[in-house]
Amino acid sequence: MNAMILIGSPKGRKSASFSLASKLAEGLRENDVSVSYELVHAGLRTEEGTRRLLEAVDGSDLVVLAFPLYVDSLPAPLTRLLELVAERRSRVASPGTPRLAAIVQCGFPESHHCDTAVEICRLFAERTGMRWTGAVAMGMGGSIGGDIRRLPGGGKNILDALIMTAESLAKGGAIPVEATTLFARPLMPRWMYTLFGNLGWRMQMRKYKARRPLTYRPYSQG
Repeated sequence: MNAMILIGSPKGRKSASFSLASKLAEGLRENDVSVSYELVHAGLRTEEGTRRLLEAVDGSDLVVLAFPLYVDSLPAPLTRLLELVAERRSRVASPGTPRLAAIVQCGFPESHHCDTAVEICRLFAERTGMRWTGAVAMGMGGSIGGDIRRLPGGGKNILDALIMTAESLAKGGAIPVEATTLFARPLMPRWMYTLFGNLGWRMQMRKYKARRPLTYRPYSQG
């Protein structure tokens, strides 16, 4: 079996999406699956890169979309790629029938904000003849940076969920409900995540010498 992981974050290999995808890739390789990556935003910049992305999707047994939530949906480059894939599959006689899975993370504390994006991926699979195998989605993605094991609790829930996901996908199955549930568990109390999030915003304000408070709403004044 060969798997293609499409990284939808414009941050590429420095992104939380890539960190999560890397752990899934490790699990897949341990189960004798050949894994490769493509950075969607970079590939779409050239005709050659776009062609490579489309051919990679056609030639894969398993395609995994790894991306951050952007306005309840997918990042624009990934949305564009899915449009191109749908167009190609509508006119190519035998484009193959890869399975499709997704890893989604958002900056909100709650994982349910990813539900719409997951449904978009499921409908895409359904309407392009792919086989949907499910998704894992999590909130508090803003706390992921580099090594997942540095997260509270060593990131155990995330790592265990990705191991279960990899084992099931490698056997040709769908993502287990247990993995979906485990992956969605909060990484820390909501108040703690909000506290550190606000601190991060204030540090950025100071770094870029922003003088307006975060609560400033110039267009709400009459």
